[in-house]
Amino acid sequence: MEKKEYIITPQGSLGLLALGHIGIQKWRAVVQAQNKNQNTSDKKEKSNEKK
Repeated sequence: MEKKEYIITPQGSLGLLALGHIGIQKWRAVVQAQNKNQNTSDKKEKSNEKK
């Protein structure tokens, strides 16, 4: 079976949905990572504003 690489974005795609639960799990991981990065950068910005 040939492996295919997919680029998973927070916006998702129908292709991920077609992969089933594995696609959904991978998409959720990307969204959580983005949210974590966003929260970290938001905290840094707020810290800089207080100074």
